[in-house]
Amino acid sequence: MSEVNTSKMFEALSIQADHKDLIHDICFDFYGERMATCSSDQYVKIWDIDDNDGWQVSSSWKAHHGSVWKVTWAHPEFGQVIATCSFDRTAAIWEEIGGYYN
Repeated sequence: MSEVNTSKMFEALSIQADHKDLIHDICFDFYGERMATCSSDQYVKIWDIDDNDGWQVSSSWKAHHGSVWKVTWAHPEFGQVIATCSFDRTAAIWEEIGGYYN
């Protein structure tokens, strides 16, 4: 029976998230090329892979009036769409239009 070397299967990278409070959720898009984070600071941030295989914030906005607990991407057939939910008892759907989420 052969052993599987799992030490090379995953690599941990740290990013400077610049959220002002706890990050509650992180979600990658369908292709793994974009990432969304949400936090108790009431902000959602969208990240893109930069030229050095690191992550760069491409969009950041105050999404709710309470901690944002969950963020998820829609299937790409619907465009660049994410959904969020918050402690303020609201859920929101956000669509990227011209580089900004509305």
